[in-house]
Amino acid sequence: NHTWMQEVLASFDAIVTNVSNSYRLQEECDVLSLRLAKYKGNIHLPEYKAVMLASLRSLCKEWGSNHEIAWSWLWENVERMLKALMGKPAAQEKALASLIGSLGEAELMIVRKEVYQKFFALAPAGQDYFKQSTTRLYFIADKLVAMTLDMYKDPKRMVEDISALGLRHVGYGIPTDLFGPFVTGCVQVLRMLTDNDAAEEAFRWSLSLISRMLTRVINEGSTIVMKAINANSSKMMKKAVGCAPRGKRALWMLNVQVGTQSISPLMWAIETGSLESARAIITDLLTIRADRDRYYYGMDILFERHEDIIQRLCLDAPALMPVLLDGLIWRSRITENGQRRVNYYLRHLLVDSHGNFAKATEWITDNADPKLVIHPVICMVTDMVWSRVA
Repeated sequence: NHTWMQEVLASFDAIVTNVSNSYRLQEECDVLSLRLAKYKGNIHLPEYKAVMLASLRSLCKEWGSNHEIAWSWLWENVERMLKALMGKPAAQEKALASLIGSLGEAELMIVRKEVYQKFFALAPAGQDYFKQSTTRLYFIADKLVAMTLDMYKDPKRMVEDISALGLRHVGYGIPTDLFGPFVTGCVQVLRMLTDNDAAEEAFRWSLSLISRMLTRVINEGSTIVMKAINANSSKMMKKAVGCAPRGKRALWMLNVQVGTQSISPLMWAIETGSLESARAIITDLLTIRADRDRYYYGMDILFERHEDIIQRLCLDAPALMPVLLDGLIWRSRITENGQRRVNYYLRHLLVDSHGNFAKATEWITDNADPKLVIHPVICMVTDMVWSRVA
């Protein structure tokens, strides 16, 4: 009947991994307190300690007094943080829901306008990152208010949504030092609309937690590859991936993972128009390298991560299609009898990951580019299909 322990267990890996980071530990405990608040029943935290230690003793053959002291210390700290918040989330959710529900259109319009005025007064540099239309800015303000309440209602989903939002902010190159003034401005605006201290504190606490989570995700996701994309510099990109271990070089350019959320630097570069960076990534991925043990060629991992890469390039960055296709050809530097060997890597243009006929030819046909269809790779693919398959 102790289903609340499953909630603790779901967060326990992150708690243990970040025990040396007090800020992250507090964040994990804050989120865990929100999840525990949804449990209907009595929660006796020391019971988890007994179960945890019993499990660890059975798993660790060299368990000793030092282990006992260390793990007991960890749980005592977590328990102290959770007890400080026990019972508060439910009351805060009720107060905040009552306040937001009482706001009419006039009050919401004040929020939409004043939030940005207060923020820009506190941090003038923030104006450079809010250049959207007024309608879009109003939507962001409304979404912000809704997120503070949703954090109490559905913390598990909100953690995932905030992680995804933070990764998008990595792509936008948002400085994390702007979050503090933004939270302060939002709280000041809410204070203008209510005298309810409990609702104000609930709003401030929730927004502060969201801000801390976004800051962490941005800091974890701001790799040197993403910074090179934000600058749209091929020189910076080459320097960035030059630091990567050869076996992980492709992953640095195709995946940035924070928690369960991920973003593709290549796809982000294409979507944001950072084509110099995208060109450098594609060229680097499709360059054959080797060490003593093996060859490294990023074609397979590229098409596994983005099976629709040809379609995306045709739609969003047609200038990069020749770069991709050129990378699928290897030409020997040694000539024999006036000829040299040439390898064409066509598998992903002919067969998809499910073993079916790939849509690459269909996408290129729909693109209707006469220069593209006479590329040697496309000619080889179509000749092979019509002469040997069709």
